[in-house]
Amino acid sequence: MFDFSFGELMVVALVALVVLGPERLPEMARGAGKMLHKVRTMTEGVQSEVRDVMADPSMQPLKELGELAARPRQKLTEYALEAEAEERAKREAKEAAAAEAAVAEAEAAEADADGADADGSDTDGATPTDADSAAPVGDHEPTGTDDEATPATPASTQEPG
Repeated sequence: MFDFSFGELMVVALVALVVLGPERLPEMARGAGKMLHKVRTMTEGVQSEVRDVMADPSMQPLKELGELAARPRQKLTEYALEAEAEERAKREAKEAAAAEAAVAEAEAAEADADGADADGSDTDGATPTDADSAAPVGDHEPTGTDDEATPATPASTQEPG
């Protein structure tokens, strides 16, 4: 509280001895000690009341404002880190929800495919045949066999033979 060195206290004690005299000095020192004790007790009481009031949740904004005024750089850094953590948590939750939706969709598609394979039907109810997998007739190209050696001619121009 007070920053007195030993030398300064000796000077004060010597002046008090000269001014008050040896008879009244112990009495005055005792009174000063009692007064100092009362001051300390009162300040401790006030400090505990302030702590109790500041511990109330409704006083949290005021407490944060006081901390911001006392240490602005530190508090702003804390606010930035909290905001970043909240954004990261939101993004991770969004990604997790998307991943869960994708897994659920894949499971549903797999269940549909398993159900279609089990009863031998496709999703539209038709049965698969070899014709479903064959290429359309007009899109067929020669494979490089004897078909290329003999050009295809329309039936009307061929001579019977």
